[in-house]
Amino acid sequence: MPHGLPPRRAPLDPGDGRQPGGRALPQPALRPAVHPRARRQRRRRAPLGARPLPVSGPLADARTAVAFLTRIPVSDGRTLDAAGLSRAAMWFPAVGLLVGGVLGGTRLLADLAVDPAPATLLALFAAIVITGGFHEDGLADVSDAYGAHVTRERRLEILKDSRVGTYGGLALVFMVLLPFSVLVGLSGEDVLLAALTAHVLGRWSVLPHSLLAAPARAGGSGTLVRATPVGLAVTSVFAVAVAVLCAGVGPGLLAVGVAVVLTFGGGLVLARQFGGVTGDSFGAVNKVVELATYVVLAAAWS
Repeated sequence: MPHGLPPRRAPLDPGDGRQPGGRALPQPALRPAVHPRARRQRRRRAPLGARPLPVSGPLADARTAVAFLTRIPVSDGRTLDAAGLSRAAMWFPAVGLLVGGVLGGTRLLADLAVDPAPATLLALFAAIVITGGFHEDGLADVSDAYGAHVTRERRLEILKDSRVGTYGGLALVFMVLLPFSVLVGLSGEDVLLAALTAHVLGRWSVLPHSLLAAPARAGGSGTLVRATPVGLAVTSVFAVAVAVLCAGVGPGLLAVGVAVVLTFGGGLVLARQFGGVTGDSFGAVNKVVELATYVVLAAAWS
């Protein structure tokens, strides 16, 4: 080695884990071994309750319909708007199928323990509980407003009054006693079929009713639902199919015909009295169609 030059370093062993200059090479982090079964479990989707619920699409519209028409806790806390409810209206008859199933199922179960009279009362009560008396409230308000001999403006004020008057109270009593008197004479299976048909046709009536006239009040509940032609067509096919399958061709089509007459006839009468459609008139026509369906089917099956 020439005099005055620094000593030459020994060549770096490529396997000693150092960079030139003696610095240690960065080592890749070692990943712990994962059992194949654990890896497969990690790839599985989270359970439904842990996944965010959809905010748009058919499933979201169905949830909106259930949240609006029943007390079932499926709402995510968002405010229901007119656009969302109008889209969800296509699912209203399906919600009627759910409510009718609760009524009929309650009657079938109660028949195992009690006589038809208390079993029928329990069934009617179950339907009121699951809906929160939503449509009954509309019927009572419309009865009070329609029965009052006052101006149209005063009738609209009565609709907004939370108190129940004489006409409203009588209507509520009538709407419990008459279905009870009709259904108590039917078997549990027939009550189920009648309830499915009646509640589907009742919820279907909201869609054509919403198209009969403009809302009676700007910003009122009558502005919340406005059916589309496609939605009306789809729900009409669904309602007719349910009526025919549950009640039979003849009785089912007869019930559909009566529902159509009451929906358009009653809806036009109420629209004339109130100056348009209202949320309460939706509920009133719904209940009248339900009651008429029970009467028609009981008469046709007797």
